Amino acid sequence: MTDSRYIPGIFNYCDYWCERCAFTRRCRNFAMGEAQEHEGQVVGAVDDASRQDFWSRLAGELRDTRMRRTLSDIAELDDPDDVWVADPEMERRIEDRHKASQEHPLASMASDYAMKVADWLKSTDADLKAVAEGLRRSAHEVFEEDDLEEQALEIGDMIEVVAWYHTLIAAKTGRAVSGLIQRKNETGLVARLGLEDANGTGKVVLAAIERSMAAWLRLREILPQREGEILDLLALLTRIQHGIHSALPGAKAFIRPGFDTGL
Repeated sequence: MTDSRYIPGIFNYCDYWCERCAFTRRCRNFAMGEAQEHEGQVVGAVDDASRQDFWSRLAGELRDTRMRRTLSDIAELDDPDDVWVADPEMERRIEDRHKASQEHPLASMASDYAMKVADWLKSTDADLKAVAEGLRRSAHEVFEEDDLEEQALEIGDMIEVVAWYHTLIAAKTGRAVSGLIQRKNETGLVARLGLEDANGTGKVVLAAIERSMAAWLRLREILPQREGEILDLLALLTRIQHGIHSALPGAKAFIRPGFDTGL
């Protein structure tokens, strides 16, 4: 059965940041996850079909199975009632595509960005604490009129944005590249699905890059002593962004359910 409250497939091309999402009430995955939290971890719940979390887990299994079946090229199945079974040739193709996607220049740049941001976050603690101490001193000044509380919240927000997206950009870029390779090496429906997923995932990467860039530009103002490092990271993001536009010209125009169609 369908439920008009939920937008079909909205969770396929999101950034997983439910806390900041305006569509949680329209997302079936979020609703199921929330229900599981309320129910708690009960022994035997996985095998109890009268519980919602049973069906939530089943939905995930079905999605994975459907994708694997697609990779075995469902367009060529003779028996529509046939079920998916392990196929060594298909498994080899999946492994080859995974390896090729990891070695792709776009995926390499995204992985490089993730590692550099992780290092930056570890090394910037002292500088950020110095900024915090400056805000504390300003709070004691009689004629200070700036909204110091808002500044502190903004800095925290920028750090959170950078931290959230640096790994997502790497993971989603790898997935988009994998879809590109699938489009190149497969035929028919499998190839079309690969390109569609690559475009949708590329759209997520582009959105994450734009938000990350905005955060870095603000952090550049807050931490001028780290400007060189921040500019290098912005340059790397720009190269990834241009790479996505070049490799996936359809990504920008991809319509994500909900996010690009409205509530």
